[in-house]
Amino acid sequence: MIFYFSGTGNSYAAACFFAKKKQETVIDLAKVLSDKKFCYEIQEGESLGFVFPTYFWGLPTVVVHGLSRLQIKGKPSYVWAVITCGGGTGASDRQLKAVAKTAGLTVDGVFSLRMPDNYVPMFQAPGKEEAARILKEADRKMEEIGQAIERKEKGEKSGVPGLLLSSLMQPLYRNGRRTFKFSVDNSCIGCGQCESVCPVKAIALEGGKPVWKKERCALCMGCLNRCPAEAIQYGKKTKKHGRYVNPVYGIR
Repeated sequence: MIFYFSGTGNSYAAACFFAKKKQETVIDLAKVLSDKKFCYEIQEGESLGFVFPTYFWGLPTVVVHGLSRLQIKGKPSYVWAVITCGGGTGASDRQLKAVAKTAGLTVDGVFSLRMPDNYVPMFQAPGKEEAARILKEADRKMEEIGQAIERKEKGEKSGVPGLLLSSLMQPLYRNGRRTFKFSVDNSCIGCGQCESVCPVKAIALEGGKPVWKKERCALCMGCLNRCPAEAIQYGKKTKKHGRYVNPVYGIR
């Protein structure tokens, strides 16, 4: 059983990779929250996995809220997590283990996986060639991680630098995530893609245009990156920073 959260497809692609290797099912944590289905039964000898991105060098709110509410019946043989990132994961492993404890789970192994960055408010999205290169390296790395999971290894553990980075950046994420910075320009075609992909249901179409109905969201950038017209912006920089969507979600 593998739980995942993904904004633009990186973590979903990774979750599917490990699910295929282990012949297990994948479950979307955003759907767990929206459906309020928190109770799951795990079979004897089965491992339990989590795959999700790091936001501001910590856990996305969807992961925190979903994981903390999970009720797992049965004892997993091994609990593991793969955290995708554009650069580093900070002290995401420590936060994960702390949140998992609230659900009565002990995380045995944590692994980081570099994939193309999607946070275009701050970074330039990778071009097609660069993204392809990073994804090719990620495929190789996933093979290594898959073998480590089979061996039930402890994986990685963050040090003091990662802890300091997370402690500085996570408050910005937790107290930020303001949706008023989102805007939509006249290139919007009213397709409703943004509304359908938002993991926290923060967007509604009104008069054929998206409107952000909540003050805060998960800041996954799914609406912005997956907009086929590139009509959604967040602040002043995203128009020039390009877009990124993992191929697992198809070509826009």
